[in-house]
Amino acid sequence: MSESDPVLVGEDIHLSFDGVRALDGVNVSIQRGRIVSIIGPNGAGKTCLVNCITGYYRPQRGRILLEGRDIVSLGPHRVARLGVVRTFQDPTTYPNMTALDILTAGRYLKTGASLLHSMLYFGRSRREEIASRRLVEEVISFVHIEHLRRLPVAMMSYGDRKQVEIARALVMEPRLLILDEPMSGLDEAMKEVVSDLIMSVFKQGVTIVLVEHDMQAVMELSHSIIVLDFGQKVAEGTPAEIIRDPRVTEAYLGGIAGIVAETGESG
Repeated sequence: MSESDPVLVGEDIHLSFDGVRALDGVNVSIQRGRIVSIIGPNGAGKTCLVNCITGYYRPQRGRILLEGRDIVSLGPHRVARLGVVRTFQDPTTYPNMTALDILTAGRYLKTGASLLHSMLYFGRSRREEIASRRLVEEVISFVHIEHLRRLPVAMMSYGDRKQVEIARALVMEPRLLILDEPMSGLDEAMKEVVSDLIMSVFKQGVTIVLVEHDMQAVMELSHSIIVLDFGQKVAEGTPAEIIRDPRVTEAYLGGIAGIVAETGESG
């Protein structure tokens, strides 16, 4: 597998619920070492596509290849073990857990010691525990959430929770990190913090898929953009190409026009 090969490919993905087509023959290719955004209006199929990639949904047709391996029949835990890790839009689960608790729990998919070793805490179990604790501490420092270490989720701000959610994904050592609306619900200052964090993760060599409604962030962060509408891919290209594509303007009912003005893009 060469560095120029895509890390993930989706071929002719079809997903329906009670006859309603959520995804209708979607093809995607995520190039290694890139930030690829998936955008589209509400109901376009973005979350359905992410759920298929990460094993939460199984499409009725199509293939999803991770570095050439078909993962379409694998469940979420097995997909995550292979390095495809996602965040969730609403990071409010487990309100009584601290940031340290959440990150420590997030490491369990990466451990492989036997039950006996885990119970007796020796051999492989001990080595994995030491390595996991070290990695959790490194991620806490990397994300700059030292102040949240012992704070329960219920006492965190929404922006803090978003950072902890990204940190939880990072302790799972992703090869492909899927961020599901990381900017939603954040003020401008926290959006800048999260945007900087995303770039820092990318610079560590992680391929990123960004599912986001904040078009300013999408245009600033993305190398390429995939546009979905009514379960179909209607456009794909660089930010400069996408912002000029009439199919994108139509999908957003003209709402993308303001982004042209803000970014200074023209004709």
